[in-house]
Amino acid sequence: MSQKILFLTGGAGEIGSAIKEKFSIENFLVIAPDRQEMNLEVTGQIEKYLENVTSTVDVFIHCAGFNAPKTLENIAYSDLQKTMQINAFSFYQICQYLVKHHKIKSPGFILGISSIYGFLARPGRFSYSASKQSLNSMIKTLALELGHKKIHVNTLSPGFVDTKMTRRNNDENTIAGFVQKIPLGRLAQPSDIADVAYFLCSSQNKFITGQDIVADGGYSIGDYHIDSEP
Repeated sequence: MSQKILFLTGGAGEIGSAIKEKFSIENFLVIAPDRQEMNLEVTGQIEKYLENVTSTVDVFIHCAGFNAPKTLENIAYSDLQKTMQINAFSFYQICQYLVKHHKIKSPGFILGISSIYGFLARPGRFSYSASKQSLNSMIKTLALELGHKKIHVNTLSPGFVDTKMTRRNNDENTIAGFVQKIPLGRLAQPSDIADVAYFLCSSQNKFITGQDIVADGGYSIGDYHIDSEP
């Protein structure tokens, strides 16, 4: 049996690194270009990189993400454009290339790493929420269009994950407040998200497509999320 291949964006981040490690352990060959190899802000660079990918992939995971919180009056058009490009439009470009050029196997898997802010909202997340909701909608449509090819298409929406960025942007009291509002009583580890990503993109997933799988420890089912400060 030939080795399966994962094409991964955002592999340098902590969640992306955990996904890369999980799939490598499961004997996948992981293709994960860094920003120098494929800058998702530059559509021409995306196309140029993809033209040099000769392999047909079993799985595509879009884990790349950008988030620069600003309220509406402080958002320049370029801010919105950058967030949409990295979080959503680059996903469209990669998916279109893979499908049009028959570079994703049938059966196969496509997964977008979204966010709870793809269905929740809070001040300062105008651009980020718009991009993640766009990604979620793209995923649902692709699930309908690619179902006949036996390609499973889903999003995975993490809640609060224990990363360097979370620790850098929040003090211990703030993080303790997050934990208090998470029914399972802790932040997610990157490996928790990677495990769900692997399940959704493996032979274990036989009948889930077009869905947004939320991995937030139960946080979003409460009525207090609007008061938190991620």
